[in-house]
Amino acid sequence: MNQAVIVKSNLIEVTLNSEFYPDDILEKAIEDYSKLFDIKIDKTKEKLKIILKPKQEIQDLQIIGYEFVNYLLYLIKNRCL
Repeated sequence: MNQAVIVKSNLIEVTLNSEFYPDDILEKAIEDYSKLFDIKIDKTKEKLKIILKPKQEIQDLQIIGYEFVNYLLYLIKNRCL
């Protein structure tokens, strides 16, 4: 499954392969992003859906969704170094 970032109204919906992203990486990213977003997670064996709702008005939500995915990858990469 490929990653997907969808903006609906004032929400960012990020869908990922749950087998690729470790729980500790998700927890760290959620902790860091929770200062600016309310975050909800729906995780199954194969799919991980993350909903980010801005706490204040933010422009370019699509870009922020992809930045969140990039941040997850950054955390994974740095954990391996």
